[in-house]
Amino acid sequence: MQQYQILKNLCLIIAFSSMVITVLATCNSCQSNGLSCVNETHFKVCVDNVETDNSVLSCGANKICTSLGIGCFENVDGVEPSCTTTSNCAGCDGSFLFACTSRTTFTQCNGTTAGTEVLTCPENKVCDMNSGKFCVDECEVTTLECNKAAP
Repeated sequence: MQQYQILKNLCLIIAFSSMVITVLATCNSCQSNGLSCVNETHFKVCVDNVETDNSVLSCGANKICTSLGIGCFENVDGVEPSCTTTSNCAGCDGSFLFACTSRTTFTQCNGTTAGTEVLTCPENKVCDMNSGKFCVDECEVTTLECNKAAP
C-alpha cells in the first residue's frame, strides 16, 4: 500500500513538472495547442504551425495565454503565461495628441506631458494611436501598441 502511495505521488510530481516546462514558450510562436501568444492575455490562431491571419484575440477576463492544452487558462497561482512581454507603451513623446496608457486606456498629451484623466476604450477594442482612431477592434491590430494590463 505504501509503495502505491509513493508511486502516485511520483506521478503527480512528474505531471506537474511537465506542465511547468510546457509553459516556457516564446511570444509570437505557434505552440502545440494551436495558439501563438502575443502577450500574457492575447493570442493568434495557428493552423499547421502557421498563424492564420493577423487577428489578435483576447483570452477573456482573468485568463492568460499558455501553451497548455486549452490555451487560455484561469490566472491562478502556479500557472504562468507562455509569453511575457515588456509594456512597450510609448507615452507622450510629442508626436500625438493622445497616448496609450494600457491595452484599453489612453490619456491626452500636452507635448511630452501626460494628462491626469485616463479614458477607456469601448469593450472589445484596444488602444492604437497609430491607426488614427484611438481605439480599434482587437482583430484589426497586428501588434499591440501598449500591452500593459492597466495604466
